[in-house]
Amino acid sequence: MKKLTTLLVAACICIGVNAQSLFGPGHHIICYSTHPVDTTVARPHNNAHALIRVAPDTLISYINRAKYTIDIALYDYVEDSLWYEGGYVPPIHIAINNAYKRGVKIRWIHNYSDTSKYGGGANAFKNAITPNYGLDSINPAIPTLPSPSSGGYTIMHNKFVVIDGTTSDPNAAIVWTGCMNWEPGQVDKDINNIIIFQDSALAHNYLKEFNQMWGDTVEGGVPNTINSRFGAAKKVVAAHNFYIDGHQVELWFSPEDTMSNHIISTENKAKSEIDFEMFTFTLSADDAPIKSAISRGVKVYGMMDQSSITYTPYSDLSGPMGANLLVYSGAGTGYTSYLSNSICHSKYMIVDPCDMAADPMVLTGSHNWSSGANTNNDENSVIVHDSSIANQYYQAFHSDFYAVSEGTILKQTCIPMGINEVRNIDEVTFYPNPAGNNLKVLLNIPGNNVQYRVYNVMGQELLSGKLNAEYVNTIDISSITSGMYVLVVNSDAKEFTSKFIKQ
Repeated sequence: MKKLTTLLVAACICIGVNAQSLFGPGHHIICYSTHPVDTTVARPHNNAHALIRVAPDTLISYINRAKYTIDIALYDYVEDSLWYEGGYVPPIHIAINNAYKRGVKIRWIHNYSDTSKYGGGANAFKNAITPNYGLDSINPAIPTLPSPSSGGYTIMHNKFVVIDGTTSDPNAAIVWTGCMNWEPGQVDKDINNIIIFQDSALAHNYLKEFNQMWGDTVEGGVPNTINSRFGAAKKVVAAHNFYIDGHQVELWFSPEDTMSNHIISTENKAKSEIDFEMFTFTLSADDAPIKSAISRGVKVYGMMDQSSITYTPYSDLSGPMGANLLVYSGAGTGYTSYLSNSICHSKYMIVDPCDMAADPMVLTGSHNWSSGANTNNDENSVIVHDSSIANQYYQAFHSDFYAVSEGTILKQTCIPMGINEVRNIDEVTFYPNPAGNNLKVLLNIPGNNVQYRVYNVMGQELLSGKLNAEYVNTIDISSITSGMYVLVVNSDAKEFTSKFIKQ
C-alpha cells in the first residue's frame, strides 16, 4: 500500500503545548483536524491546521485564559493510558484545577457511566463505555452532573466547552466544539475535527442548552436535578441563526431540533459537490438526499467508519458512489498517521467547497447520522456558511481521502475557490452590481501596491491589473461574458474578495 506522501506530512501544522489562539482581526472561527491536512488545495492565505496528538494542549491554552466561567458538556474524559485505545492525554485536569483556584466558576456535565457491573478495578476501566475517570483528578469542589441512567434516556454525547460565555464582550467568549472526546485514542489515533468560535451571542445560546441540562443558571452553582432536562425531555431554548464575520452560522441541538431535517436540507442545497466523513451512518433518511444529489449530477465523495457498513446507508450508497465511498478500517502500516485500531470518528459534511456560485458550507458537531442521535441523544451541531472554513475542511478531507484510497486525487478545483466575501466594505467598494462593461472600484487602503484579479466560477483568472488608492478605478470587463465572477483585491498585507455579476 502507498504511504501518505511527504508533501502531506510536511503540510501539517502542529500546535504544541504553548499553542495560542489564531483568532485575528475579522476572523472569529478556527477549525482543526487531528490528522494531516493537504494545503495543496488551499485557497491563497487559507491553510488549514492540524493538531496531531496535541489537540488538548490547545484546549489547555484556552482554559488558561479563562477569566470568569468554564462550562463543559463532554461525553467522556479519560487521561489514563490503560484505557482500551491506549495513548496519552495531556493533563487537562491541571488547567481546570488551576482555573478554579484563580476564581473561575466551573460546571461539568458528563455521560452517565456505571463501571460497577464490570467488577471494578482496571477491568471495569477498560470495559466501561464512558468511564469518565479523568473526573477523579478534578477538584471535588467543582460541581459535576452525570446524565440520567434511567427513564428512557440514552447518552449525553455533546463535546462542547463554553469559556467566559456570560460576558457581553464579543472578543472574550469562546465555544470549543466538534467531535473529539478527551480520551487517549481520540487524541492519539482517531480522525476527529475541532471547531472554535469567538462570539458572545453563540456562546450565550450554548449556555441556554447547558443550563437546561443543568437545571439552573447560576454559574459555579450546583445542579438542580429536579429541573434538569436531558434527551427528549428538553425544549427548544436556543436561537438558531448567527452572523460571525459576516457569515451565517446555524446552531442546532438534539433531539429537540430534529437534526436530521437540517442534515437533509443541507444535502438538498448542494449544487456541485458533497464531501462527508461519518463515524456512525445508520439513518437511511440521511442518505436519500445524497442519492438524489448524485442523480442530478452532484459529485459525492465520502468516508464511513467500518462500524457502519452493515447498515442501510452503506448498501444504499455503495452502488451509486462506487470508488468514491471509502470504508475506514484503521488498518495499519499503509497509512502515515492513520494508525491501527483507530476509527474515523469525524461527523461532518462539506457542501460545494469549490463552487463560488453556490453557498459553500460545513455541517459538523457531535451528531452521528443515526436514529439515536436524532431522537434521543444530547448532541450539538453547527452549519457554517463560510467558504474559507469550507475550504479548510476540504483540505482535511482531501488528505484523508488520498491516504485511505491509497493515492486517489480528488478533482482539485479549489484554487482559488472558496473565497470569502469582502469583510470590510469601507476598505473596498465596487459598483454597480450587476455591472455592464465597466466596474468601478473605490479603495481606502494605505500603500501603492494594490493589485486586482478577476476569476470565473471555475477558478480561472481572466483579468488582472493595478489599482490606484487615490482615485476611483475603472476596470474594463467588456471582454468577459455574462455571468458571476469574483473580484480579488490585494494590498501589501490584506486580501479582499467579493462576487459580482456581469450583465
